[in-house]
Amino acid sequence: MTSASTELIRSLVLMLESFELVDLSHTLQEGIPAWPTHARFGQTLYESYELGDVARHYGLSMSEHTGTHIDAPLHFIVEGPAHYGVDEIALDRLVGRAATIEVTGLEPGDLLDADHIRSWEQEHGSIETGDKVLFRYGWDERWGTGPEGRSFLEDWPGLGSDAAEYLVEKGISLVGCDTLAVDAAGSVENPAHYALLGNEIYIAENLKNLDRLMSFCLFAAFPLKIRGGSGSPVRAVALVPR
Repeated sequence: MTSASTELIRSLVLMLESFELVDLSHTLQEGIPAWPTHARFGQTLYESYELGDVARHYGLSMSEHTGTHIDAPLHFIVEGPAHYGVDEIALDRLVGRAATIEVTGLEPGDLLDADHIRSWEQEHGSIETGDKVLFRYGWDERWGTGPEGRSFLEDWPGLGSDAAEYLVEKGISLVGCDTLAVDAAGSVENPAHYALLGNEIYIAENLKNLDRLMSFCLFAAFPLKIRGGSGSPVRAVALVPR
C-alpha cells in the first residue's frame, strides 16, 4: 500500500469520527411482528457452559424477511433481468446518500402520492440517481413483542403506484420504510413491490429510528449472502454529523 493510500484511509477514518452511527434495525427476538404466512423468529439454546459445554451457542429459525430486512428482486419478479436473489445484489447499490421523507401525517392504510415527494424535494433538495429514499411513517413506534406489537401488523400506510413510478424515473437504488411492507396493508396488486423490484430498486422494510435522521444522510444495509435468497435480515445504519 502506498503512502498516499495510507493517508487517504487515515483521513477517511478521521472524517468518520465526526459522524454518529444511528442503528436503524430492530432487535431480533422471539415474539417480534412477522408477516402472517412467514416463519416466526426462534432462538434455541444448543450448548452452554452452564450445561457443561465449553461454549454457548444458539440455533436460529426465521424467515428471510424477519425483522429489519431487504427484499431481493426475485421476491416478486418471476422472470427477466431482475429475477435474482440477495447474493447477486451489488453491494455498492446498498450504501450511499439517502433522503428521509417524513409522512407521519398519513392515516392508517393511506397511500403516499408522488406530489408529496415532489413537495419534499422543493423544500429539501432533489433526489438524485443512485440515492436511497427512506419513508418515515412513525410506524416503528408500534413495534413490540407479543400482543404489544399487534398494532404494527394492522392498517399501515404505504407507497402509492404513482409515487413508486416517480422514484423509478428518478433512478434511485433503494426504498426503505418503517412499516411491515412498502405497499399499504391489504394491498392485493402490490404496485410498489412490482414497480421497484422490477426495476432493480431494492426494498428495506421494518426500519426504525428514522426520526433521528436529517433530510439527507449516509445509509448502509447489507444482507446475508444467501444463494438465490428472496430477502435477508440486515443491520441497517445511517451516519449523521455529531
